[in-house]
Amino acid sequence: MDLPVLALTAGEPAGIGPDLCIALSQQPLPCRLSVLGDVDVLRARAAQLGIAVDFEAGDAVPEHQSGSLHVRHIPVAAAVTAGMLDARNSAHVLALLDAALAGCMNGSYHAVVTAPVHKGIINDAGFAFTGHTEYLADHSGTPRVVMMLAGGGLRVALATTHLPLREV
Repeated sequence: MDLPVLALTAGEPAGIGPDLCIALSQQPLPCRLSVLGDVDVLRARAAQLGIAVDFEAGDAVPEHQSGSLHVRHIPVAAAVTAGMLDARNSAHVLALLDAALAGCMNGSYHAVVTAPVHKGIINDAGFAFTGHTEYLADHSGTPRVVMMLAGGGLRVALATTHLPLREV
């Protein structure tokens, strides 16, 4: 069976995204997984969490193995300290989404999984950003999209996104 190739964007480098990537590295997954992020940030976070991870690189995305992560290195612009947001890394966060989208559009990836980002810090850096769904739709020229959340046997598609309840 040919395993799907998934791109996992590491999200806000000072946020929970790198931690989630490191935690995911310890799970057996039936796919080929490539984390798009800064490998040095991921290494530092793994050390901070006390989790041993073998980091792999290269164009070919191997079958995911528990205890390892394939990383497509996309460097941050400014040093990262967990919990300390820096608007200078906002372009990095968007570059992760751009690389994942380009890979899906050219067939390198079958799907994208996104770690959390901080919309406010991206906006503070001067980028108009309302969320992953809208960003990916706009940059792929997709006129109609739906955000779906999945977990624990549930799949929930949202009727609205980023809309105040009083406007529903």
